Amino acid sequence: MGVNKNKKSQAIKAISLSIGLSVMGSMSAASAADDQALLNMCKACHGNDGSSEFASIPNLKWQNTAYMVKQLEQFKSGQRQDKTMTKVAKILNKKQMEALASYFNKGKEE
Repeated sequence: MGVNKNKKSQAIKAISLSIGLSVMGSMSAASAADDQALLNMCKACHGNDGSSEFASIPNLKWQNTAYMVKQLEQFKSGQRQDKTMTKVAKILNKKQMEALASYFNKGKEE
């Protein structure tokens, strides 16, 4: 009887681990999709490689990464104001800001 209980316990642990890994994998896929959606939102105005087609929207291509992160943080905190960028920055976390800044710093189209 003790052996069956031990096997049952191991099976439950294995199932729990499997479910946990599946959830984590889904979260990673969802996170990647969210990150791509954020990048696409930025590209809509700033261009695929950071070269904006609009005179009123700054080019981000090859811009300093730390500078871009600082600007996003200032939009998020309200230190800097723009009707669109303030709203966009408020939905970004620091990691996303850094990833977006890195992308545009490279100045490459996907």
